[in-house]
Amino acid sequence: MAGSAAKRHAATNLPAELTSFVGRRRERADARALLSESRLVTLTGPGGVGKTRLAWRLADDLHRTFTHGIWFVSLGELSDAEWLPHTVAGSLGLQGRSNRTAPESLVEHLRQRDALLVLDNCEHLVDACAMLIDTLLRTCPGLKVVATSREPLRIWGEAIYSVLPLASPPRGVEESTALRQYESVGLFIDRARAVVPGFELTESNRRAVADICRRLEGIPLAIELAAVRLRAMSPDEIARHLAQHADILTLGSRTAPGRQRTMTASIEWSFSLCSTEERELWARSSVFAGGFELEAARAVCAANDEAVERMPDLLQSLVDKSILVTHRQQGRTRYRMLPPIRQRGAQHLQELGEFRNVRRRHRDWYVELAERAEREWLGPRQLDWIEWLRREQGNFRVALEYCYTEPGEAEPGLRMGASLLEFGMAEGLFRPGRLWFDRLLSQAPKPTFTRLRALRTACWWAAMQGDLARADQFLDEARCILHQLDEPDSALIDQAAGFVALFTGDLEQSIKYLTAALHGFRARGDHAQCAHTLAVQSLSYTLHGDYWQAFKAHTECVALTEPVNELWYRSYSLGIAGLAVWHQGDPETAVSLENQSLRLKRLMNEQLGIGLCLEAIAWITTAQAPERAAELIGAAQNQWDAIETSTSALPGLSHLHEQAVYRVRDALGNDSYEAAWRSGNQLTTAAAVRLALDETAGEVADRPAGSPSHTDLMTKRERQIAELVARGFTNKDIAGRLVIAKRTVDTHIEHILSKFGFHSRNQIIAWMTEQQALDTGARSPQHDL
Repeated sequence: MAGSAAKRHAATNLPAELTSFVGRRRERADARALLSESRLVTLTGPGGVGKTRLAWRLADDLHRTFTHGIWFVSLGELSDAEWLPHTVAGSLGLQGRSNRTAPESLVEHLRQRDALLVLDNCEHLVDACAMLIDTLLRTCPGLKVVATSREPLRIWGEAIYSVLPLASPPRGVEESTALRQYESVGLFIDRARAVVPGFELTESNRRAVADICRRLEGIPLAIELAAVRLRAMSPDEIARHLAQHADILTLGSRTAPGRQRTMTASIEWSFSLCSTEERELWARSSVFAGGFELEAARAVCAANDEAVERMPDLLQSLVDKSILVTHRQQGRTRYRMLPPIRQRGAQHLQELGEFRNVRRRHRDWYVELAERAEREWLGPRQLDWIEWLRREQGNFRVALEYCYTEPGEAEPGLRMGASLLEFGMAEGLFRPGRLWFDRLLSQAPKPTFTRLRALRTACWWAAMQGDLARADQFLDEARCILHQLDEPDSALIDQAAGFVALFTGDLEQSIKYLTAALHGFRARGDHAQCAHTLAVQSLSYTLHGDYWQAFKAHTECVALTEPVNELWYRSYSLGIAGLAVWHQGDPETAVSLENQSLRLKRLMNEQLGIGLCLEAIAWITTAQAPERAAELIGAAQNQWDAIETSTSALPGLSHLHEQAVYRVRDALGNDSYEAAWRSGNQLTTAAAVRLALDETAGEVADRPAGSPSHTDLMTKRERQIAELVARGFTNKDIAGRLVIAKRTVDTHIEHILSKFGFHSRNQIIAWMTEQQALDTGARSPQHDL
C-alpha cells in the first residue's frame, strides 16, 4: 500500500535539552524498574535537585516503549487548579472542538492508548494532580504516569522515588582521578566548560572544586549557579567565598530541610551578586509564563527610556549569571526562568511593592499584542503571527487571570479574547477560550462595543464546538447590544449569524446573513473580514449546490488574500473551491486546488484544515485510487480523534464522507478496505500529508538502507545550512556558526530554494521539520490559553 511503510512512530513533545545530562545512571535504571511494576511513579525531592531533568531523561529512554507516545506537561507556571485538565489536554494536542469537559476528553482520548504522561512540578497543585491522575489511571488501562513533586501525591498505586543530590566527594578525597568518579564534580566540570572553554580539573584547582561540590551538597542547580561564577572568580575564590560566608547556607526557613536551605542559599548568593538594576529585572520578568522575548521585556520590565535601551545588555547579564536561560525558536531568542529562580524573583517583586503594577503592564502588553495580531492578520506576516501567538499562550493565560482576579479589569480581557477569534479558530482554543469568556463576561456586563465583539467571538467558538444553543444566546445578546450603540454596525453579527446557520443546516439563511455582512464590511473597507466572510460564504454556496457562486466567492477571496501572501483565509477558500469544482465534474482541477490548500495548511500546522483536505482528496479520488482513498480516510480519522471533531460536525459534509466510504468499500471489499484504512490510520500527520500530495516516494520510512533521500540531493554544506535555518538561525548567525561569509550562506540558501522549487525561507523550515517528523513522529502541541 502507498503509505504502509510510513507507520506512526511513538510521538512525543519532550522539550529539547539545552545542556548535557550528567550522571544519574543508577537513578534512571531504578525509575525504569519502578515504572515497569507501577503505573504511577512520583519523583520527589527539593527544588533544584534535578527531578525535571531526570524525568525528561527517563521519558526519553522509554520513547520506543509506548506505542501512542510520551507527553510532557509543565505545571510550574500554572497557578489555578481549575486549569490543570485544560493544560494537560492542550499538551496532548486536544483542541476542544467538542463540547466535552477537559477531563472527559482526556479519558476518551487515552482510554485505548498505550502512552506515558509526564507531569512536572505538581507540588503546588498536588490535590488537583492527584485527583486527575487517579481518574486517568482508573479509566485508561494503557496509561502510565511519571510525576515530579516536592511531596508525594498519596494516591493508590503510587510508587515514590526520592531523587537525591549528586554524589559529592567526602573530605580527604582530592586526587583528580578519584574526584572524577563523583557526579557532582562531573557536573561542575561540564558546566564550567560552558563558561570557560577548555576548563579541566588540575592540581591547582581540584581541592577547590571538591570543596565547592561538598558545600553545595551535590545539588545540581546550586552547582550550576556556582559554575557560572567562573566568569569572574577562580574555583579557589568561589570555595573561599562559600567558606567565609558559611552562614549563607543556613538562610531560608528554619523548618525547611537542610538541602532545601542550601538551594535557597545558592539562589540568594546569586541574588546578592546582582546589581540593583539586575535584581529589578529578575523580579519584573518573573511575571512571564512560558518565556518571553526582548520586545516584551522592554514593554513590561523597563522603568524608563534608558532601561529600554539597556534591556539587551541587562538580559544578557542575567543569562550570564544563569538566572535566565535562552533558546532560539522560529528565529527569535526566548528567555525563561527555572521555577525556583522565578519564585525568588516573584518574592522580590512583592518586596519592591510593584507586583500589581507589573502584572498590569504585562496584561496591557498582551492585550496590545492580540490586537496587533488581529490588525495584521491579513498580510504577509500572518505565519509569523501564528507562530508568535502559539509561543505566548502561557502569557495570555496569566494576563487573563489578572483580568479576572483584579476588580474592574475584565474589559481588557474581553478585548484580548475578541481579537483572538481567527487564531483561536486555527488552534482550536475553544474550550479554554469559552471558559475565559464565561468568567469575564459575568464581570463586565455593560452593553459596550467591546462586549459585543467578545460575544461574537464566543458565538463562533461555541458553534465550532457544536453548542448551537449557546451560540444563539450569544447572538441574541449581541443583537440587543447592537440596538443600544450610538453607531450600530451589524456586519459582525450578521457574519456570526451566517456562520451559525451553516452549522444548523439552514443554508439559505447562512447565505443571506453572510451577504449582508459582506456589504457591511465592504462599506467600511474591512478587507480582512471581507476575505473571512467570502471563504465561509463559498462553503455555504457549495453545500447549497450553487457551485458557480461558490467559485465566484472563492475568486474574490483569493483576489484579497493572494497579493498580500495571506494563508489562513486563502487555504480554506482553496479547499472549498476544490469541492465546488469536483461537483462540477472536474476532479483533476479539484485535486490541484485541494493540494494547494493542504500545502498552506501544512505550512501553518493547522490540524483541522489538514484533516479536511485529507478527507476531500479521498472523496475526489475514490474512483481513480480507492486503496489510497481508504488510507487517507483512515489518516483523517487520526486528525479527528486528536482535535475532537469530524465531518459530522457540519451536516453538509457528513454525507460526502459516508458516500466515499460506501464507494471505496464497494470497490475494494470489506477486508481490503479495513486493511487500507488501518494502514492510513497508523501514519503520522506528516506522512499522511505527503501521501495525499503524492510526495511519499522520498519518505525516510519508505526507503531501504542506502537509498537516497531528498536531503541527499543537497551537498553536505547545504544540509548543514538547511538544518540551522530550520532551528531559527539567521543568515548572519549561520555564517558565524560555520565560520563562513554571510554572502556564502545567502548563495547556499538560494541554491536550496531553487533545487526544491521553494519560494521562501518558511518553506525550508516547514520541509526540514517534516523530514525530522518522519524520523521521530514528533509533535509538540501546546494549547495553554
